[in-house]
Amino acid sequence: MNERIKISYNEKNNSYNICYNGFSWVSDGKKSSVSVCKSTDGKQKNRVLFFKSAKSIKTDYSDNKIVTRYSDFFLAGEKLPFTLICTAEVKGENEVVFSVKSENETGCEIQGVCFPAPFNSKIKGHNSYHVDSMRQGFILPDRYKKNYFINHHCIFNHSYKNVKRPINTGECYLPIWGRVCDGHTYSAVVETPYDASVCTSFGKHGAFLNTVYWQSSLGKLSYERKILFIFHDNGDYNTVAKDYRNYLLERNELVTLDEKIKKNPNIRNIIGAPVLHHKIFSKINEKSQFYNKSGSNEILCATFCERAEQMKKLKAIGLDKLYIHTDGWGKDGYDNKHPYILPPCEQAGGWDGFKKFSETCRELGYVFALHDQYRDYYYDSPVFDKNKAVTNIDGSNPYCSIWDGGEHSYLCSVFALDSVKKTYTELEEHGIDVQGAYLDVFSIMQGDECFHDDHRITREESMKHRGACFDYLNEKGLIMSSEEPGMQLLNHLALVHHGPHALKPQENGRAVGIPVPLGNLVYHDCIMVPWNWFNNWGIPKGEDGDLYGALNAGMPYLHPYGNSLCKIGTDNRTADIEMMGDEELKKELERIKPLCELQAKLYNKEMMKHEFLGSYRKQKATYSDGTTVVIDLDRNTYEIN
Repeated sequence: MNERIKISYNEKNNSYNICYNGFSWVSDGKKSSVSVCKSTDGKQKNRVLFFKSAKSIKTDYSDNKIVTRYSDFFLAGEKLPFTLICTAEVKGENEVVFSVKSENETGCEIQGVCFPAPFNSKIKGHNSYHVDSMRQGFILPDRYKKNYFINHHCIFNHSYKNVKRPINTGECYLPIWGRVCDGHTYSAVVETPYDASVCTSFGKHGAFLNTVYWQSSLGKLSYERKILFIFHDNGDYNTVAKDYRNYLLERNELVTLDEKIKKNPNIRNIIGAPVLHHKIFSKINEKSQFYNKSGSNEILCATFCERAEQMKKLKAIGLDKLYIHTDGWGKDGYDNKHPYILPPCEQAGGWDGFKKFSETCRELGYVFALHDQYRDYYYDSPVFDKNKAVTNIDGSNPYCSIWDGGEHSYLCSVFALDSVKKTYTELEEHGIDVQGAYLDVFSIMQGDECFHDDHRITREESMKHRGACFDYLNEKGLIMSSEEPGMQLLNHLALVHHGPHALKPQENGRAVGIPVPLGNLVYHDCIMVPWNWFNNWGIPKGEDGDLYGALNAGMPYLHPYGNSLCKIGTDNRTADIEMMGDEELKKELERIKPLCELQAKLYNKEMMKHEFLGSYRKQKATYSDGTTVVIDLDRNTYEIN
């Protein structure tokens, strides 16, 4: 304790009380638990054991620290050997760090630990809400009765319990959350995020609560896990975001776009540029879940030369800058044959056509970037080797068949960089002028731990191997991107595919809770995020994506293909074919022009504050240079000052 903060521990119910300047936050000790697995007589026994079930609980107190040892847990009448050591330590004037580690992890497998239990205000507030970092972020007022779904569970039927959302995924971009009760605020920062998930449940006062679930690492708890709580008297969701940003700054772990540009000046070429997505070729493997037994499973959207002519048309009508994201350029098209998809699609023009397309983009001053993939590991890939696949703890390999290319496992991250080098060396040898690369799913999927004897790696090591792929291409001057802004790889990237809001259903449903730009409040000057892609994907149903693009000063998507669409393949998304006429294209350019100008002005500026102006339908963002953007979702307008 100190003059401002005091923490106490109740040995009877294993709960904590943190009092900051007279306001109390309390935990529910009954929810702290350990998940274990033990083999007995050839059978696997799995069970969740609550901390209170430990036969031995010993607590030591000091001026700023409470240390509790939990031991003598029993499973099926047999005593388990491990001891859990849980610590609560006061740091500074307004911080408490909780940690957990284990001793003697032999003879059983600790699958995970939920600690500390979720914290809630002791009293029922008048204006209380949860702050969540799912996708861009949202707030959820207590007793909120509108749309809220995760993983197909509706929390308002109270059947929603202990849903786990892995950190560094679309379920949780940032390793943070918070609670606000009449201005009293805490921010939770998961300091060891690689093997962590957010565990979500209901609490008292109709409150939605998060805590952390510490996943095992290669079958063991193995190292000390830490979560930091920061307390304030007068805060809101902005406070939660800025607490995390300051946390990163203090540790030199926040890399701004200006810093990235110093290392790779080519990033400047996409500042103020719109983003264009288009596809070359789609082919649906018969083993894919998207395979249509009675319809078409193959489409050539355009040849490389046709795409080159389309780019010339955009230049002719006045588009000076453009970032081109090209899908389906490989041998069998989109999401096929990875991690080696060369040669380029023969139907589209092969090596010669591909080279002409890349050269045309360079001549026009457009950035030519490739959609690529080094995690999905297709059975029919020419380089498939089962021994290089991710191996589970039981010796099996992950399996999936949902995407266009059909059956696949996952490539162990140890081998990803070699695969990247193989592809981009070959492209270089054939004179393909690649200026950017999108390495699919790397930034939006938790690291893959692998139990293979020859390439055993943790999730953290997996993320470092992914980062090495980005670094290799960055050093070659390529502009790096990936799927969504998961925090653990953000420092390696210039832009991401998109950073949508949490919706249910995700593509075009209603907003989860009340959307707030939690992500952009942390990293707006660190990463470029395009908005309003594919039919308003990631935008709350019935709302204009350009308004959110303006609010967040993001890159706009260019949509030059009009209604020239054909549904085929992954997620029933559409494949673009023919470009619109000149007059329609000019209107499209007029739409994106102010958004491009705004992004060019603010790409390296911090978003200082977000606020609601009287209602959730009218919002304002303020940037570090004083620029403000106000959007009105009812009037479909935005105003820049």
